[in-house]
Amino acid sequence: MDKERETKRVFLGMECLAPWPSDFPNGRIVQEKDRHITLAFLGNIEFEPFMEHLKKIPKPEFSVGFTGVFNHCHFFPKKKPHVVAWEVDLQKRQKELLKYHQAIEHWLQEGHYPVDDRPYLPHVTVSRGKFQPSRWKKAFQHLPLLLTDIHLYESLGSSQYKKIWTFPLAAPFTEFEHTADIAFVVRGRDEREVLDHAITALAFEFPQILEFVDEEQTPQNLNDVVMALNQVVGRADAEVGTPFKAVSYHGNLVQLGDYLEWEMIVDV
Repeated sequence: MDKERETKRVFLGMECLAPWPSDFPNGRIVQEKDRHITLAFLGNIEFEPFMEHLKKIPKPEFSVGFTGVFNHCHFFPKKKPHVVAWEVDLQKRQKELLKYHQAIEHWLQEGHYPVDDRPYLPHVTVSRGKFQPSRWKKAFQHLPLLLTDIHLYESLGSSQYKKIWTFPLAAPFTEFEHTADIAFVVRGRDEREVLDHAITALAFEFPQILEFVDEEQTPQNLNDVVMALNQVVGRADAEVGTPFKAVSYHGNLVQLGDYLEWEMIVDV
């Protein structure tokens, strides 16, 4: 085959991580490693010319990925649905994602590539094929999520995908091993974002903690961040019980480029 005319079925998206349920209702479940949000679906295109155009993809204004929650279960299309999709709510950072999606669409149009004229709804497809909507509605949970690197995916069929290009982003948090405790490296552009991402890290261990967050707090330093975290842990523990004792007053906020990084140690 002429390499210049080789075609691939591709799309741009962001990898999605979450404390996924161990069991789902009936359906053809998308594997955890393949769950993502789509930024732009291109379909079958000539691959090599597109890879040249990809060199000019707009760089995102954010260098740290997103955290958020799944806030709704959708079934697509409305008539005879065959897709189960969980809507993504990035809360205070939703506008950043929408702005970048618009930049991607403009860049594609400049290259004469197709764009979807439907309203953009960030979501993760979790199942395809036949399913019972009532079971999925009952099973749906408001779980925390994390969006990481931007990828060009190739669709291999049967809801399986291959990453063939990556624009890396700093993860909002990553867990690391720590003796007897839970520990994370947390990243954010300011103290409030560090707090938000730290809460989401805790929520990956115990999702119910999201119900006890105070959105009005504006921490000015690391002590404020740790105090706010312990207030959330305290409220949650008093109401429902948590696996956490406290967040340690440990470490420092370190400036790395345009974001802060902190090692969070959680006593359990």
